[in-house]
Amino acid sequence: MTPTIFLLLTLLSIAESTAGKGGGLKLELIRRRLSPGNVSPMTAKSQILPETSEFIVKIVVGTPPTEVHAILDTGSDLFWAQFRPCAKCYQQTNPIYDPSKSSTFRTLSCKSPQCHLRGSGAACSGTDTCKYNYGYGSGSTQGELASEKMAVTSRSGATTPFPGVVFGCGHNNSGTFNANEMGLIGFGRGAISFVSQIGPSVGGRKFSLCLMPYNTDPRISSSLSIGSGSEVKGPGVITAQLVRTSDQTSYSLTLTGISVRKTLVPYSTSRPPAKGNAVLDTGTPPTLLPKELYGRLAAEVRRHIPSKPIDDDTLCYKDNLGDLVMTLHFDGGVDLRLSTVQTFNKMPDGSFCFTAMGVDDKDALIGNSMMANFLVGYDIDNMTVSFKPTDCTTAG
Repeated sequence: MTPTIFLLLTLLSIAESTAGKGGGLKLELIRRRLSPGNVSPMTAKSQILPETSEFIVKIVVGTPPTEVHAILDTGSDLFWAQFRPCAKCYQQTNPIYDPSKSSTFRTLSCKSPQCHLRGSGAACSGTDTCKYNYGYGSGSTQGELASEKMAVTSRSGATTPFPGVVFGCGHNNSGTFNANEMGLIGFGRGAISFVSQIGPSVGGRKFSLCLMPYNTDPRISSSLSIGSGSEVKGPGVITAQLVRTSDQTSYSLTLTGISVRKTLVPYSTSRPPAKGNAVLDTGTPPTLLPKELYGRLAAEVRRHIPSKPIDDDTLCYKDNLGDLVMTLHFDGGVDLRLSTVQTFNKMPDGSFCFTAMGVDDKDALIGNSMMANFLVGYDIDNMTVSFKPTDCTTAG
């Protein structure tokens, strides 16, 4: 979920862990399916495929502790959850978090070093609290910034606490959320992102994740590693240099074209591709391509598949697609080979639907479906991203 940032925030102090510094974390990442039948009525359903999935991180918040389930999103920075009092919130199964019951909750004032406001939309209330307004393509969250004690539980069962993590208390929220999703946890490059705040305590601002394919047994969880030990190494690893962008949030690469088998579909037929034109975004299930590029790519996909699609708009097929290999070509000679596991989702009715769609935008967004069965490592300090083909159903 790549945000439009109305309020720019500079974090000047980093949360210190009470645990020993340098030790990495390995967490469980839960996959939840998202469909028109189980999303909030506020959802912009045109933004998602008919059946998609998102990945959830469990974070323990406050004193006494409350478990918050938040969508992992590499396309934004802010970690926020729904909070009482709630002016406008989407339906949520678990109780909405009540900060008045936590002894470690602290609202940030406009004078606090963590609330360095600049840009349009920045405002302080009459009570001098630090407000935020964070917009997404499919919704928004508004509220106040606060600090709170948080903790994560690793796959081994060990709990690591982090006092003073800055996050958003959402009092007015909307977007593509179902009732089991209590907020969103930003893993972007910015200083306020969760990984940037806890990174110095766990061995660095880096993380890796292994996302399962859509039709995997939902009882199997993916894995998320943060800090030391999250490096992606070994045979078959492909590493690309990230492009620094003005938003200081996105993990951006320069996509030059996409091949269907051996046929190249260039990103543009009229001009060289812009630097940093493709964002890696785990918070968005489908891959979003400029309409003109998508049209040429879809025509090439149809040409290589002998059967007629069930639905021309989403390129859904009844039959197994066999060995239809596609390749994402990035600047610097980096080629990411994709199988049908990444390019087509197997639906509950047995059909196979293309994981990309066309949008009115000049840039591309690589969604979580195309990153399935890759161990993907993000290194913020070194500005690199690494991909390693991996069976993520057994990699936990």
